[in-house]
Amino acid sequence: MHGNVVFNFSSPAIGQLEAFAAGYHEAGKILAAKMEASRGYPDYEGYPILFLYRHALELYLKALVYRGAKLLQVRNNQALETDFLLTNHRLSKFLPSFRAILESTGWKWNFEVAGLRSLQDFEALVRGIEEIDADSYCFRYPVTTKGVAAHRPHLVINVIAFAKKMDAILDLLDGVVTGLEYERDLSIEVEYILRELLKQEIHEP
Repeated sequence: MHGNVVFNFSSPAIGQLEAFAAGYHEAGKILAAKMEASRGYPDYEGYPILFLYRHALELYLKALVYRGAKLLQVRNNQALETDFLLTNHRLSKFLPSFRAILESTGWKWNFEVAGLRSLQDFEALVRGIEEIDADSYCFRYPVTTKGVAAHRPHLVINVIAFAKKMDAILDLLDGVVTGLEYERDLSIEVEYILRELLKQEIHEP
């Protein structure tokens, strides 16, 4: 029926992280485009946009670490810690794993966007977002759990500029996650073929 959406559509459920990330990103893009096209807007229209983009980034980073860990396990039996994925919202916590995955796969950062031309630029962006919203609360609530203001007085963020930069980086991360999944499937297929060939050699007279 039109309007229905399906949850828990594949197993294991953690493999759906990138689908959730894409959904939050798409919602953020729609709201950001509406803001950009309007002549004026109340401040509160920007808050959910910032949250959607920040949450999409967190989910993509978690999906990347999860897919990367699966690939490294298959390719060279290398274990990458993933337990923290379910309990952590700090974006910088995912950066060491991101670096390890890039180094292991041999992939190079090649991103021709001003301010994001290097992996160091990307890490600086992630840490900058974390400085403003460390645990994914400050774009959702005006106060912290301790009842104090979530932001310094009159903090200004250009939501439209932020969204455009994030569009580029989130599209890139989506491609990386897809690439990691493809590489894992390919590695499993190659390993299966090699095992079958080895079986044939063993049984040949």
